[in-house]
Amino acid sequence: MAIGVTRRGILVAGMTHAAFVSIVGTFTMAPSAKADEQIESITWALPSIPDTLFIPHAWMTYTGAIMSLVQEGPLAFGNDLGLEAALADRWEVVNPTTIKYHLRGGVKFGDGSPLTADDVVATFRYHMSPDSGSQLASFYNSVATVEASAPDEVTVNLKAPNVQFAFTPAHMAGFVFKKEQLADKRIGTPEVLPLGTGAYKLVEFVPADHVLLEARDDYWGPKPVVKRITLKAIPDRTARLLAMQQGAIDGTFDLAISDVDQWEALEKVDVVDEPSLGVYLLTLDHSAPPFDDIHVRRAVAYSVDRKGLVEALLNGKGEAATALNPPEIWSGVLPSDEVRAFYATLSPNYAFDLKMAKAELAQSRYPDGFDVTIEASTADPYMVNIMQSVTENLKQIGIRARVQETDNNTWFTNYINHDKLGMRIMAYYPDFADPANYPSLFFSSANAQKGGMNGSNFKNPEVDAQLTKANENPNPGARADALKEVFKIANNEVAVVPILWPASAMAINKKYKLSGYTAFWYNIPWAMRGFGLR
Repeated sequence: MAIGVTRRGILVAGMTHAAFVSIVGTFTMAPSAKADEQIESITWALPSIPDTLFIPHAWMTYTGAIMSLVQEGPLAFGNDLGLEAALADRWEVVNPTTIKYHLRGGVKFGDGSPLTADDVVATFRYHMSPDSGSQLASFYNSVATVEASAPDEVTVNLKAPNVQFAFTPAHMAGFVFKKEQLADKRIGTPEVLPLGTGAYKLVEFVPADHVLLEARDDYWGPKPVVKRITLKAIPDRTARLLAMQQGAIDGTFDLAISDVDQWEALEKVDVVDEPSLGVYLLTLDHSAPPFDDIHVRRAVAYSVDRKGLVEALLNGKGEAATALNPPEIWSGVLPSDEVRAFYATLSPNYAFDLKMAKAELAQSRYPDGFDVTIEASTADPYMVNIMQSVTENLKQIGIRARVQETDNNTWFTNYINHDKLGMRIMAYYPDFADPANYPSLFFSSANAQKGGMNGSNFKNPEVDAQLTKANENPNPGARADALKEVFKIANNEVAVVPILWPASAMAINKKYKLSGYTAFWYNIPWAMRGFGLR
C-alpha cells in the first residue's frame, strides 16, 4: 500500500507549503473496463443499509459504500490513497490559508442540471452551520469562509494553516449536494433521494433493507461497466455466506477476518484483503461516574486481552493495538518502525493483566465494582465478540458488565448523539491517511459534544494545543513531536482503550474483478475502480 506518494496533485502529509503550491492536479482516470464488457446488473451485500442516505446525518462506512457511487467531491482518493482531481480538474494553494478549486466543465447532476460553484459552496456551508446538525462538521472547524470566487471556482479561506483540510474535499465530508436539495428536510428519504454528480443515480431506497442504483449515460467520466447495482442488507454473517454460496449476491464488503477461511472455501469466490488502517477501541466517559475515576479507566484498560482477541478473531491478520493510530497511518510524518519504538515507550503499557486491573479498581471509588451496559452493533464483524471477551474479564475483577446487542443504525446514532455514553465500543476507519486524523476526532475538546466523535468526553488543554501544532505546521518533524505529546497524555489519562488494528477483507464472485479495492473502499466509487468481467 503506497501512502503519501507524490503524484498527480497529491498532497503528502508533511509536504512543505512551497512544494504544494507548485502542484496542480490533472485528472487521468482510466476506464474501469472495456466498452464491450457491459454487465447488466450485480447484487452486492452490506452488513447494514442506513435509515437515511443523507450522509451528514448518516456518516457510516456503509452509507459511504452506497453514496460514493452517486456523489463526488472536488477531489478524490486514488488507489494509492493519495489525492487526485475529481470535480475540480485542478486546485492550488494560493497561500497557507487559501485554497482554490477550479471546477471542470460539463459536469451534471443525476437530474441533468449542471454543477456550479454554488453547489460546492452550499455543501461546505451546510456542514459548517451549527443548525444543520452535520456529523461531519468537525472537518470544517478550520474553515473561516468558503466562496464562489467565479462561476467555476471555489475559494476556501482557513482560520489558520491546517494540513488535514487538504483531504476534506475527497472523502464523505466533501461529497457535493445540489444546493436546492439541501433546503429540503426530507433529503435522504425514499421521497427525496440525494442527487449527485457520480456515475450512478439512486432510483430506489427502502431504509434498512436495500438500494437500487442505475448507471448514468451522461456521466462526465468513464462509462460505468455495470448498468444496475442492487445493494442489500444482510446483517447475519452466516446468511451472507450462504447467499454468496447460492449465487444470490455477487460480492460483499467488511468480512469478518475470522470467517475468511469459510469464504475462501467457496468454489466461485475470491477473497481480497488489505490493511484497513482501522482501529477498534473503547471510549470511557470522563465526564461522569464511574469513568471519571482514572483508576477505573486503568482497570478497564488492563482487562482487555488484545493479543488473544487478535488470534481468536483475526487469525493473526491484524495487530493488538497499543495506541489509537495504526503505525502505517503515520506515513509521511514518521516511519512505522519509529512509531512502534515510540509506542513501546508509552507508560503504563496496559498489557493484559487482571492482577493489575484488580489493583487499580481497589484504588478507585468503586472497589466493589459497579454495573455497566455496553452497546455493540450486530452488523459489525467483531464488536459483539470483542465485548463478550472484555465483559467476561471485567466480571473477574468485580465490574458487572453486559453486552447490549443493537442494530448498526441505533448503535451509531446513540454514540454520535452522546446518549448515555458510559462505556462504548467504537470501530473507526480513516477518512484519510494522516496521523492527526484519529486524535483530532477522539481527543480534541471540540469534539466532546453531540455530533462529535470524542465519546470519552476527554478534554485536555495541552492535548488541544499540541493538536493545533500538528494541524497547522506542515513540517514532519514538528508534527511528529506534537503528536507524540498527544499520545503520551492520552495514554496516561486513558483517553480511550485501543483494542486492535484489523485487516480489511471483501469477497467477490470469480467471474468478476475489482482491482481498486483499498482501505478507503467506502470513500471511493468502488464499482468504477477496475470492476469488470474476468
